[in-house]
Amino acid sequence: MSMEFEECVISEGDVPSGSGGINREGYTYGELRRQPIIPEVMRGVTDPTVHRWAEECNARNRSGFVMRKVAGEYCFDGLHVGPKVRLPERVELIRRFGRVPSAAEVREVSYSLLREEIARQTGMSVAKAASAIGNMLDCVPHEDISGYVYMVPNWAHKWFRHRGYVSRILS
Repeated sequence: MSMEFEECVISEGDVPSGSGGINREGYTYGELRRQPIIPEVMRGVTDPTVHRWAEECNARNRSGFVMRKVAGEYCFDGLHVGPKVRLPERVELIRRFGRVPSAAEVREVSYSLLREEIARQTGMSVAKAASAIGNMLDCVPHEDISGYVYMVPNWAHKWFRHRGYVSRILS
């Protein structure tokens, strides 16, 4: 089975903004696609493992992240920071809840799995791992339509409107 993908053409000079104050610093897309975790955020990353993840994301994108759509949905894979965690299939969630779960329940399961994996890999508590995602890295959990959850920079997740895993589970 081949996957249909298309490269998204976005102006280097566009400035991601809106959506709750993303990119208040005013970086252009051209700058962000080459350094997704900006210097202001990097300075606040105190955990060595989390810092390494952020550096790896930036190194992987030095020549410029290219946003693509796969089967009509934005693909954030190249922007991932840290671990990728496999999510339960729809039947597993129905078994767990005894019914089709709500969007909030699906997100709670996926966010918990990501927080627990971050905690496992860093030695942090699960609560501190949750804080590392949003407060330390300015990232957000992205539940990919392919069935994985991973962190992506907040600016990208909010700027590229998309449907993902939750939509797939609820359909």
